[in-house]
Amino acid sequence: MKAAGPRALLAGALLLALAAPAEARRFKSRFDGIRDCERTGAIQFLRHNPAFRRFVIDRSAVDVEKYADRVGSQFVSTVYHGRATYEAANISRSTRFICLHGGMGRRAVFVYTLPE
Repeated sequence: MKAAGPRALLAGALLLALAAPAEARRFKSRFDGIRDCERTGAIQFLRHNPAFRRFVIDRSAVDVEKYADRVGSQFVSTVYHGRATYEAANISRSTRFICLHGGMGRRAVFVYTLPE
């Protein structure tokens, strides 16, 4: 059997190099703004209430509105609002929420809850 020539090796290396970034891009482009709103909300609520346990957004009741403008000095690309559950110490309550999100590659700018 003959060893592969330099052209065949170069072509194989080129194919591998082109395939790897496409695979990486597919996984990096996975964006979940609602999850980011939950995380940012949890951090924010824990700062204000040490008894805070969890903030869970009901994904079936979320309205998504594209915004793409500045709010003060922050860019906001999407506004999420709907129902969520706020749990702290021995209480669990259903609440309405609003989340201003900066978009892909950025994070949630503002999360606020309103009683139902």
